[in-house]
Amino acid sequence: MVTHRMVEAFRAVMQAGSVTRAAGMLNVSQPSVSRLLADLEAGLGLRLFDRRGTRLTATTDGIELYAEVERSFIGLARVVDTAGQIRSRHAGVLSVATMPALGNTLLPAVLRGFQALPGAPVVRLHIVPSQQALGMLAQRRCDVVFSSMAPAAEIGREVASFPMRGRLILPARHPLAAGAGPLTPEALDGVPMVALAANSLVRVETERAFAQRGAAFRVAIETMQAFSAAQLVQEGFGCAVVDPMTARAHEAAGGVSRPFEPAIDFAFGAYAWRPGDQGDWMARFVTAVAAAVSSLPAD
Repeated sequence: MVTHRMVEAFRAVMQAGSVTRAAGMLNVSQPSVSRLLADLEAGLGLRLFDRRGTRLTATTDGIELYAEVERSFIGLARVVDTAGQIRSRHAGVLSVATMPALGNTLLPAVLRGFQALPGAPVVRLHIVPSQQALGMLAQRRCDVVFSSMAPAAEIGREVASFPMRGRLILPARHPLAAGAGPLTPEALDGVPMVALAANSLVRVETERAFAQRGAAFRVAIETMQAFSAAQLVQEGFGCAVVDPMTARAHEAAGGVSRPFEPAIDFAFGAYAWRPGDQGDWMARFVTAVAAAVSSLPAD
């Protein structure tokens, strides 16, 4: 009969690379580990290791079995993690996953006001890319996510949507910084730009807008996140089209932002998998985020 202890010993040897180190990991003697391995091979009817003196080398069967064992242990770790999330909800913890554009700009002030509410739960904040946030929602590792991508219906439901339009950010001393009206691709023809990743929807739409107006979109430097783009703009690398939240933070740091035409749509949503024990607090948190977003320029 194969026991969990045998599998545990096998995994430890594969991870440690030797019976000696595996015994130390498991806090047992080397003969005990060797016996557990032998019993496992006998129980499975497989030769998992080649033995040359005191050295063990995993066979092809052993390597294949280890991959399955790891999947099982990862599954167990997820069960433990999920249980921790459930305990957190009962203990008054609201778990939030958010895209960086929100987490690095408006959210700190939102959190300050939210946590001042009587009886407010502790917020566990994860600032991660939208795709990773949706993965956390699918695994039930958070109560609500703010993402620029919508999840599949079976993963979560939309509880709020936040449409907005992009703005152009510039260094304070840029020749185009003066004025308040919209800037167009024609005005930015050949001007150095700090661009988001080539596969991002914002980059695609911005390049399309330039192409449709016959203007050259000149990339000076490329970065993955709007927050990084704003820092590069501050350093004088060029201008960038970013979301209004990042534009607000850029202005607070002494930069300039202006409307951009034609409109580049930025939108994100709040998604949850069920109201749960923190349903009321989750709704209040989403409302607080909505209030902060409503303070942004509409153009």
